[in-house]
Amino acid sequence: MSLILTHLNKFGIVHASDSNLTSGRAPAGQARKTFPVRYLSAGLTVAGAYTVGGRKMDKWMQDFIGAQLASGLRSLKVFASLLGAALEREMRADEKRSGSMVHIAGYVKESGKAHPEFYFVRNFHQMDPVTGGYLDLKDQFSVSEDFWSRDCPRDNLISAFQSKGFAQIYINGYPPGRIAYLGVMQQLTAVFSQIWGNPEWRFRPPRSLAETVSFVKLFMSAIGTLFEASDYPAPYIGGRIQLCKIPCPRNIVTTC
Repeated sequence: MSLILTHLNKFGIVHASDSNLTSGRAPAGQARKTFPVRYLSAGLTVAGAYTVGGRKMDKWMQDFIGAQLASGLRSLKVFASLLGAALEREMRADEKRSGSMVHIAGYVKESGKAHPEFYFVRNFHQMDPVTGGYLDLKDQFSVSEDFWSRDCPRDNLISAFQSKGFAQIYINGYPPGRIAYLGVMQQLTAVFSQIWGNPEWRFRPPRSLAETVSFVKLFMSAIGTLFEASDYPAPYIGGRIQLCKIPCPRNIVTTC
């Protein structure tokens, strides 16, 4: 199981993942889990099963992305739907039992304006409210758009991005790592806020997408370090941090 993250703020979108693979309870090397989808101004990350019909996920996903480009596809919504259907159709039963999750996020143009969308593709259908574990694994995949149609209008996030410096984060993967990431991010952000608030020091919050990426890498690195010094039978999260960044377009909407 991996750690995958999608971070949205006023500067753009950052996709991030670790690189480690495990087989059963043993290390199985490293591989690609983060993929740009440039023709849709988007990217995606994968966690869970790393084969589809016996083919390694990195090769399978690159072929899938290339096939949609060749077909002339220009809809992020349709891309997410086709991906869910392809995984459901082509994954073997044993691969599905390992669980599979994909984050897809990018910018969509509509009526001359652009807005972010985030799609979550998965074959688990419940989450344990106490442990954060994934439950109800099925052969069927579910696809939902969770930012533009759900979270953004509920909390007016586009406005909050601009006026309050807010960010929206979606994170999935091995539950202890996922929960630890949120804890590390919250605690370090509180410390950084105190540092940024010191008028005699010249530290400040991120002011660009590149600076946002640096903080995402910092938090991801902390989780990898925790797994290096742990009693888990394998480093379920770790290795090189993979990143895909998508700058916010100039014609972004001003409200959800």
